[in-house]
Amino acid sequence: MLRSRAGSVVGGGIGRAAAMSLRYYDIGLNLTDPMFRGVYNGKQYHENDTLEVLNRAQQANVASAMLTGSSIAESREAIELCHEYKEHAVALGYTVGVHPCCVNEFVNADARIDSPSNDQAANAAMHCELDDAHENLAVLYRLMEQQLASDPQRFKAIGEIGLDYDRFHYSGKEMQLIFFEEQLKLSCLVSNPRLPLFLHMRSCCDDFVTILRKFVNGFHDHEDRFKLSHLAGSGETVHYKFDPERKFVIHSFTGSLEELQRLLDVSPNSFIGINGCSLKSAENLECASAVPIDRLLLETDAPWCDIRRTHSSYKHLKDYTNRFNSVKKDKLAKLPSDQWSNVMVKSRNEPCTMEQVAIVVADLKKMDLNELVDQVWSNTTAVFDSNVSE
Repeated sequence: MLRSRAGSVVGGGIGRAAAMSLRYYDIGLNLTDPMFRGVYNGKQYHENDTLEVLNRAQQANVASAMLTGSSIAESREAIELCHEYKEHAVALGYTVGVHPCCVNEFVNADARIDSPSNDQAANAAMHCELDDAHENLAVLYRLMEQQLASDPQRFKAIGEIGLDYDRFHYSGKEMQLIFFEEQLKLSCLVSNPRLPLFLHMRSCCDDFVTILRKFVNGFHDHEDRFKLSHLAGSGETVHYKFDPERKFVIHSFTGSLEELQRLLDVSPNSFIGINGCSLKSAENLECASAVPIDRLLLETDAPWCDIRRTHSSYKHLKDYTNRFNSVKKDKLAKLPSDQWSNVMVKSRNEPCTMEQVAIVVADLKKMDLNELVDQVWSNTTAVFDSNVSE
């Protein structure tokens, strides 16, 4: 069993949280981020407080959370964290994939979500070495197959993959386009082709939708640039097409109403994830209100994307009071250890703020909070907890 710093026992599955009237499923928790180990911008401010973060999530009725894989290395870290905290009351799952900001990893460049190169010219000029890319795609494919075989209940989705045209200081447009499509090909080759997709889209709707439609409609890859057909064991031209039961989520949506409709029109299996960054502006609120209730999922994207006083969403919290106090990152280590479970770090988002996102969205949709949360729970489990092969 796991014990917090205060000595209380944590365990027993999700029974306690599930028995409450509200159950939250955070589909975007970046628990591999160094901030949860007390490291901010490369400097250590306090000890690892992951257990306290999960304890607060449990107190705030988070029953399940999905840890985001952002690179091959971080996907492995997410897997390890799920196993390390497998006895916790918050049921943890994970994704496996390479974020668009980390696709330089495929050509053996240093690429982590917390360490941009900050060199747009070099990223734009980066050459895609075929042998390196083939080998790293094969490594990713083998990791997916290994987890499907050994841990299908916790391996929830392929992701986070997609395109991000706001962050070329991480990776260039060409590399992003190449490896979004190549990872979608891998998703069609794995032994469970119904496995959901966890997708990232920022300022790139035209290219994003074009690529998704290509896989929804199906196509033959005659070029097979990276020899992926050999991974499938055929060596022949592969016809890539999403399984008709495959669901996919465009998480942390911040686009326009027109873009929202285009994403929903791609497939009845497309879902939209909303977090604090999806609720910053008046236009964001209009979009969140317009997401069909049966296509809606909620998330925190912690440690980022918290709701702030400057956001248009803040007024929709009305008389909400955070159940936890907060301190600056350099003050946490000065507190007695038995107080850590009740204190958040300022400006570091956590899954315990799921209730804030739900309150705002319920108010926007003029829905009873319990009704909205129940529907979102049903949506989320249908997407992520129904993909295990028979």
